[in-house]
Amino acid sequence: MIRQTSRKYASAWEQRKASEVFQIVDDRGHPTLPVLSATQNQGMIYRDDSGRYIGHDESNEIGYKRVLPGDFVVHLRSFQGGFAHSQYEGITSPAYTVFRAKEPTSHSDRFWKHWFMSEHFIAGLSTVTYGIRDGRSISVDEFMNTFLAFPAVEEQAAISRLFDYLDDLITLHQRKRLSIRQRSPVWS
Repeated sequence: MIRQTSRKYASAWEQRKASEVFQIVDDRGHPTLPVLSATQNQGMIYRDDSGRYIGHDESNEIGYKRVLPGDFVVHLRSFQGGFAHSQYEGITSPAYTVFRAKEPTSHSDRFWKHWFMSEHFIAGLSTVTYGIRDGRSISVDEFMNTFLAFPAVEEQAAISRLFDYLDDLITLHQRKRLSIRQRSPVWS
């Protein structure tokens, strides 16, 4: 249940270049960390939990990039599903770009998670996408030059709590619906 609050958010949203808000990180040399995979719906997950076998040479993991909780990853399918948010520490392909907020206390990674996966954001990625069909890539340099609008961190947190609640509610209703379908007799 969402609680009513007396706090009103009337402040104007700030607008700054992505490069003023986020920094690209390239931290390698952590081959003992678990390997993470980028997904369109779940963000970064442990590769072992992906349900797919993805063969790779473990000796190359020394060159994989470290991802921390709250980081974002620009991956091969970002043009379709947005940037992947990570809840986990691990390593990922050196082909991906990892970035995080320059001032983590001034930004809610959960807010940005929802924004970077929104239809509006994904549609806007077309301005920083090059290539054709499944070979499309995101120009991270061009993304870093785009302007982002965002509220104060308290409002970011309130917005992300609302979207987390709605996501949970949708999941609950989907599970209920599936459960009802599985219990219902099939009529021919």
